[in-house]
Amino acid sequence: MKKLSWMIIGVVALLLAACNKNENTPQGDDLLILDIATSAGRAMVEPNELPETIQAYVEDVYFDSYIETAFRVPERGYELNMGCGDNLFFDRNGSPLRFRGPDDGRFGPDGPHGPCHPSDFGVVVRIENLPAPIQAYINENYPGREAARAKRRDGNIIILLRGPVLLLFDNQGNFVEELTPLHQCFRPCREVNDENMPNAIAGYIEANYPDAEFRKACARNGRVAVYLVGENGRIILIFDLAGNLLFVRE
Repeated sequence: MKKLSWMIIGVVALLLAACNKNENTPQGDDLLILDIATSAGRAMVEPNELPETIQAYVEDVYFDSYIETAFRVPERGYELNMGCGDNLFFDRNGSPLRFRGPDDGRFGPDGPHGPCHPSDFGVVVRIENLPAPIQAYINENYPGREAARAKRRDGNIIILLRGPVLLLFDNQGNFVEELTPLHQCFRPCREVNDENMPNAIAGYIEANYPDAEFRKACARNGRVAVYLVGENGRIILIFDLAGNLLFVRE
């Protein structure tokens, strides 16, 4: 009987090891992403309720965007919908998941990660390893502004300067443009300014953020996103078209 018990324990251990191994394979990632994306048990969570590993990943790799919505599926993992249009998936331990497909239509025409995510989702670049032309451009055009984070995406380099300022360079180190956290890959920004800003939104900003610096506002997909910079950094306000505040991201 004792020998039989040890045999049973051994078989269970092998099965668990096989399951864990499968979860770490490309096919395992694909199936887990499908579970997370289609689960009836999905529950919305606030970004500050996400595991620290996920928050750290977003801070390092998606510093140029923000979490629009986040969902948790118990015992499975998490889905994040980013303001830039990417959808991110993580297992229950907070490790990123990559869908490798091919997509069979279950996620729609664009696949689970959205219509224009890069294959590498952005690769972190150490500040001291930035190409010399980029460092020279920053020193000349943004004196006193220290680079805080950088990444490669689609062959380009995106840099966050303290302040904050987002800069986009091509793969040769040539400056392209300044970005804002409101940029999105597939839905163009319909700029909102003083002349066409809804009164309710203008009134909310004046009442709640009177000292913040206004940077930009965009209307897209039935919402208005406003980018402000306050004493403690960026502030992103999301309103509906009637001017009702939906959520705040920093």
